[in-house]
Amino acid sequence: MAHRRGDGTLFKRGRIYYYAFWESGKQVQRSTKKDRLDEAKKWRDRFLGKKLRGEVNSSVERVSCGDLLDDLLAHSRTRCREYTVKVWEWTIEANVRPAFGHLRAASLTSDLFREYRSKRVAEGKSDTTVNRELALLRMALNLGRKQTPPKVGIVPFFPMAKEDNARQGFMEDGEYAALRDALEDVGLKALFVTAYHTGMRRGELLAIRVEQVDLEQGFITLRASETKGGKARVVPIFDGDMETFIRAAIAESQDGYLFTRKGRKILNFKGAWKAACDEAGLPGFLFHSLRRTAVRNLRRAGVSQIVRMSISGHRTDSMERRYNIVDTEDVQTAKEMMAKFRKKG
Repeated sequence: MAHRRGDGTLFKRGRIYYYAFWESGKQVQRSTKKDRLDEAKKWRDRFLGKKLRGEVNSSVERVSCGDLLDDLLAHSRTRCREYTVKVWEWTIEANVRPAFGHLRAASLTSDLFREYRSKRVAEGKSDTTVNRELALLRMALNLGRKQTPPKVGIVPFFPMAKEDNARQGFMEDGEYAALRDALEDVGLKALFVTAYHTGMRRGELLAIRVEQVDLEQGFITLRASETKGGKARVVPIFDGDMETFIRAAIAESQDGYLFTRKGRKILNFKGAWKAACDEAGLPGFLFHSLRRTAVRNLRRAGVSQIVRMSISGHRTDSMERRYNIVDTEDVQTAKEMMAKFRKKG
């Protein structure tokens, strides 16, 4: 490799050769970690090649993952919904920063990500959960790469695990009745019944205030600031349990929120939910499974896809299809329908 004036200088410090060059008006020195001149020259040539390709930047190499995660959170506060920001903050502070925050971004490798995945999976976390955690780090790196001047030179490959997007888990009628009766508080019963019938997200449900409920017209109005999609929508109040328990919940509310315990907004019901599920013979049943159950039941009732999406709050038909699972009962119904069809023939 031909060298020009200004390409830098090799010099010896003790037994080791160092390489000095100028960058942004300042001299930068790097150890070649070589004690032989010929090997030090080879190191210098490789280094110069990277420098010419734009792969070397001293300021970039000093940037930590912690700095980039801070930038991502600051960016999210101006671009994302409050709920999303809170989820990102919790995930980053609980898992991503402890594992990567102290490392220089330039030192990250795909093998480090594989080691992180193995550790998290050994702790009982799913590949989907680990994918979401690594995705936040990847977003932070990509945001740094887009800065002017860039804070990241190269974003390493992230080995993401394949996910099964078809969500599983439903609640049947008998299970619904058992869990409804096992829940002690009226507010929790109302919350459960409403989720079961409409498929609304937990965060949306807990944010509903009494003034958003119109019992005369039979609707609940969700404000744009309270929905994941950022759009206001109207959800029906179905006759039967849903209307009955919503009326009871309104009567109990003391702070203006619809779903309360002892008159105050429900914040966390994990313990009460687990206890009720155990009593109802449904250990480990997830509240989120009510969402896919509602989508399935609405489909079975003949509700069109666009209306189902409006009620449950799915933004795209592909997302709605993740919850629109065909289960064993659907297959059995299809068999019976085909048997009747063949008899007619």
